[in-house]
Amino acid sequence: MPKIVDHDERRRIIVEALWRVVDRDGITAVSVRTVAAEAGMPKSSIGHYVGTMPQLLTLALRELEQHNIDKIMTLGLFDLDVDRAVEALFTLIPVSDRRRLMSGVWLLLAVNSTTDPDLAEVLHDLNTRVADGLIEILTAMKHQGLLHHSRDPQAEARRLHALIDGLSIQSMTDASLRDAEAIRAVLRDEVVMLALPVKSPVGAS
Repeated sequence: MPKIVDHDERRRIIVEALWRVVDRDGITAVSVRTVAAEAGMPKSSIGHYVGTMPQLLTLALRELEQHNIDKIMTLGLFDLDVDRAVEALFTLIPVSDRRRLMSGVWLLLAVNSTTDPDLAEVLHDLNTRVADGLIEILTAMKHQGLLHHSRDPQAEARRLHALIDGLSIQSMTDASLRDAEAIRAVLRDEVVMLALPVKSPVGAS
């Protein structure tokens, strides 16, 4: 009788192997060869169960994304106050050593996406998902009076996305900018500002 292979389990093993390579050797060590060796499988298994390296990175990033979503959901988007809104945004910043290593996958995509269309597509998909998540958070904030009615959740999500990406890069690349409370203070200022009306342009009637 032929052996039944659980493809989902094999994919889980491969993704876990990728994270172990990142933890131990850093993001630059990630390749089909190193991940396959860590998983105890031939290189051909990566292609069979996952696909290309961009597809493997996509799986890994979606796992990280799901972890963030699960954590945000525990905060209760339909019962937000300033503190919970700050913590929801703080969840997206890689402040721990492990989270910085895991977020290195994102930096790898950003560095290589200009020359690799497949990686560019993965990065675009990730950015879209983060933007959608921020719109969801901001929409919940608007319903609960934490986002002023004059502010557009989509426009604010784009600006907030840029702030979060900037704080994430600083946290990953500069040890002096990793203080969790300092990052929370920046996010708190942002959350408080979002409750205020949009300022009219200078000279507007």
